[in-house]
Amino acid sequence: MAEMITVARPYARAAFEEAQAAGELNVWSDLLQVAAVIAVDVSMWSLLASPKLSHQEKVDVILDICSEVCKGGIPKAGHNFFTLLAENRRLVALPQIAAIFEVLRADAEKIVQAQLVTAFAVSDTQRKRVIKSLKARLKRNVVLECKVDEALIGGAIIRAGDVVFDGSVRGQLHKLATTLRQ
Repeated sequence: MAEMITVARPYARAAFEEAQAAGELNVWSDLLQVAAVIAVDVSMWSLLASPKLSHQEKVDVILDICSEVCKGGIPKAGHNFFTLLAENRRLVALPQIAAIFEVLRADAEKIVQAQLVTAFAVSDTQRKRVIKSLKARLKRNVVLECKVDEALIGGAIIRAGDVVFDGSVRGQLHKLATTLRQ
């Protein structure tokens, strides 16, 4: 896994730099997400791994599907990008390339994906308060996903990037049990 990330990183950076320079971050994001789905689909991958297809035929398959799904179209540099991946036998790295691209994009746009897990559904007011608090603390715009996990008993867990705030009753009980064992 670490090796594929190492392989994918320079391609993701190159795609990001091209997309940013062209002002097409959304277009490239959609394009790479669709291509990543294609790359992990078992039936598509067996076709793309076939030695009977030329590199250009593999690229054409990907671009045909992407052109049907991607609403922003396919930039000229996208054609060249997929051709380069195919020629270097790196189409298998598409899921990692897409993931790294999204991290680079979020960093450039100063956005963090956060998750709020609570024992009960939160109101819109509570959701807005959490977003405001996270935005002030992390100095980034926050995209918040809310989930309910009744096993928490009460309180909440917030995950934002590498930061985790565990204010759940379950978490507090776990800390207490750990302290009592020592």
